[in-house]
Amino acid sequence: MTRIPPIAIIIPHGGYAVPEELAGIHALEPFDLFFEADSCARDIFRLADGLCERFETDISRVFMDVDRPPMDLPPRTADGVIKIETPTGRSVYPEGVFPDEIAIANMLRRYYFPFHTAIEKAVSSKRVRLILDCHTMMPVGPEHSVDAGSPRPLFSVQNLSGGAGGGDRTAPDRLAEALLENLQKSFGAETGTVAKRFTLNAPVFPTYTAGRYGTGRVPVLRLSVSRALFLTDRYFNYERMKVDAARLDAIRARLESAITRFMEKNLQPGGKF
Repeated sequence: MTRIPPIAIIIPHGGYAVPEELAGIHALEPFDLFFEADSCARDIFRLADGLCERFETDISRVFMDVDRPPMDLPPRTADGVIKIETPTGRSVYPEGVFPDEIAIANMLRRYYFPFHTAIEKAVSSKRVRLILDCHTMMPVGPEHSVDAGSPRPLFSVQNLSGGAGGGDRTAPDRLAEALLENLQKSFGAETGTVAKRFTLNAPVFPTYTAGRYGTGRVPVLRLSVSRALFLTDRYFNYERMKVDAARLDAIRARLESAITRFMEKNLQPGGKF
């Protein structure tokens, strides 16, 4: 019998692709799409099939952000499901250009709703016991972030949904602390920040995904990994926009080891965390 993995890994911001509906009308270059995404998230969180079930999208977050409510649209917000600016403040579209209602409706139908329908199906089937909402983060908070200008940790675990006062709790503190402890065991020798290297709920990122799925039966932890681990002169070729594959594989292997230890210690006999 095939073993059903108890952990769902969600990678909402790992894509670089431009939707067909927006081909030729946006103002961004491939370089922008790489850096405005959660660069290399799909590489380092490509964990063993027996450990996790993955939910990811090819589409860049700057065009269709599946980690935002579906009706968060301009002018109500500039950082919603459809964006006017990137996280670093670059204009997504030339002046006077913006996708029309038909294009937006098509993108929601093709990319947004299927992403969440697949997650909801897995959760409702009761095969998923824990969700990890996985991201890579810039080493310093960008212009429009909750921690703009501040150095970030190498690893951040979050069990809050974000928003005023930090939001709702999406998983017990003991699970968040246990995951952080196992990350420290795997990555304790890493440097690359002047901030505290391993943090819990610091900063607290806005996360629609964790709030949507983590306030019910299934606990959700957000895991953010600093790009300072791989977007450096040592590991990244800026001209080719290529990251050292061996470095990414090494990070992936250590993440897998940390999450495996975490699962083995915290997955209870009844199948719950």
